[in-house]
Amino acid sequence: MKKNRLIATAGVALAASIALTGCSFDAGATTSDADTPTVINQIGWGGTTWTQNFNLFSPTGVAVTPGTAYVYEPLIRMNRVSAGEIMPHLATEWGFNEDGTELTFTLRDDVTWADGEPFTAADVAFTWNLVLAGETPQAYPFTSVEATDEHTVTVTYDKQSFADLASFATRQIVPEHIWSEQNVREWTNPEPIGTGPAVLDKFSPQQISFTLRDDYWGGESAGVETLNMHAVTGDARMSQLISGQMDFGTFGWSNAEEEFIAKDPENNLYGFYPTGTSDGLIFNTEVAPYDDPHVRRALRAALDLQIGAEIAAVGYDVPTQAGVSDVVYADQLAEGTEQKQDVDAALAELEDGGWSVEDGKLVKDGESFELRYDVYQPYEEWVRTGTIMADQWRENLGLDVAVNQMADAPFTEASSTGQFGMLSGSPIFGSTPYVAYSSMTALAYKPIGEAAVYNQGRWQNAEFDAVVAELGAIAPGSDAARAAELSAQAQQIMADEAPFIATATAGWKAVANQTRWTGFPVPGEDDYAPNPTLPADAILTIMNLEPRG
Repeated sequence: MKKNRLIATAGVALAASIALTGCSFDAGATTSDADTPTVINQIGWGGTTWTQNFNLFSPTGVAVTPGTAYVYEPLIRMNRVSAGEIMPHLATEWGFNEDGTELTFTLRDDVTWADGEPFTAADVAFTWNLVLAGETPQAYPFTSVEATDEHTVTVTYDKQSFADLASFATRQIVPEHIWSEQNVREWTNPEPIGTGPAVLDKFSPQQISFTLRDDYWGGESAGVETLNMHAVTGDARMSQLISGQMDFGTFGWSNAEEEFIAKDPENNLYGFYPTGTSDGLIFNTEVAPYDDPHVRRALRAALDLQIGAEIAAVGYDVPTQAGVSDVVYADQLAEGTEQKQDVDAALAELEDGGWSVEDGKLVKDGESFELRYDVYQPYEEWVRTGTIMADQWRENLGLDVAVNQMADAPFTEASSTGQFGMLSGSPIFGSTPYVAYSSMTALAYKPIGEAAVYNQGRWQNAEFDAVVAELGAIAPGSDAARAAELSAQAQQIMADEAPFIATATAGWKAVANQTRWTGFPVPGEDDYAPNPTLPADAILTIMNLEPRG
């Protein structure tokens, strides 16, 4: 770590023991004494106006107001540079019983709500029982939760559920003494009280202002006293960052190197923080010619994906053939799965599969196939990458591939029901290896025509399923060596079978003008990301920023 990490440092020690103008109020004073800043201005998200609704479980049809991640906290958090590593937050320890059906958390004993009331296990049980009782739109996989004493809470499942632990990193806790008096289905929680450092000070449809507590359990901030969130959209985001009106935001900026960083290389930051998984091209493995792995491997080997990353220029890198980031999965990568162009190997794959290319089409046994790649039109970088890939397939294999841009509704229908051959998307999902891989197993399989949330390419592989099942049966932290071995095996099978082409690391983007504030987390180094929708990560980002006075 390059400086004090407040909660982050404390969390590491504990682990060893077991995100426009026209605002109705302005940005406020930006200095306290001399030129030391105390106010940070963040570009918000979710449109040009906001409604004052801080109900995390809002079933009212009103969008939840940005900023709840600074107010309400989870029990644990994820290490963003180490796949699957779970770290303490409101909980100091946790553990499953032997068969994975009971999960017990031990809570910190020094946490208070912003109104001074103590935080206890009863708050945790109350929050999760709201969900279990059907009072919210959410659903949890456990069957019951009980506060066994003031600082201990036990969750019970009806089957082995080791993989659910990671989900608690986003399950924020609310105060029983306030929420129990409300109709959660209708209440908008206009004055949120949380265990986090942020307390609502002012609200307008275009700007939200939070002050930071001086009695926060994680310690005092490194300098931020007030956080202002502004509803800035479109090109105004860029111009206000360049001018210094805004300090940071979390959005993609094509050509940021030239348009932003180059204007002030010392202060202007554009960071990409990988989630561990990827975006890319999904093959429908039940539709010819993509049901043949020779074709899938050939199409992958013909590509130089780094060119796409450089031209799209939004900050992402190229993942492995298995669709994982070599940063986040550094300690469990399968050997030989790095993406590399090999046109000779691509041509050999087609020959081995009995395929030829005639008039831009794939041909086998007298049958020819015209290739089409369906791309989600609203994502500019996906369209750019698709066009680059089509150019390379034409140049290297002689194949003509039509890039078909699809609007949201038809794309959603096609991807869900399997009405495609090649489709842009996110091949694997998840914050832990098991969750990511299981999104490609038989557990996620649906026949063509039925709606599939995951495994939209309908890939099936019994060996892969068995490896992932064994990985899921390992209790978190109980056998790291075997878990890493199984993770690598799963990656190797996906790389060999090529059910997708992973074109880009999935991740969060952050852009900052560091003229007044420094200390944003470094991609690939710090264990949290500056994403304002990730409860603990958002807090760590704000608390660790240092003034440049």
